[in-house]
Amino acid sequence: MGILDEDVARVRESTDIVALIGAQVALKKAGRRYQGLCPFHNEKSPSFSVNPELGLYFCFGCNKSGDAITFIRETEHLDFVGAVERLAARSNIALRYTDPAAGKDRAKRQRLVDA
Repeated sequence: MGILDEDVARVRESTDIVALIGAQVALKKAGRRYQGLCPFHNEKSPSFSVNPELGLYFCFGCNKSGDAITFIRETEHLDFVGAVERLAARSNIALRYTDPAAGKDRAKRQRLVDA
């Protein structure tokens, strides 16, 4: 079971990483990048950097880095497929799976977890 690579790429491209991270971290523009306090560790001065051109983030304090999918995985404790599905729903992207029944199975599993 998996999501087609083209759909994962579309989700990455359509996600505004600054808006996504900015919902949890106060970001300030610093040149071509944005900076803020790292959500992964306690700090007093900003060492967390977001690059909207590349769609990546990096913390110079704890060395955590990644893209929008990685950020959702880390902050919301989801697996890869769950993170891609969350971002796809946010961007109104319909995902295609390698196994057609996989999407239905994950939706059923999610309803059970929510209950």
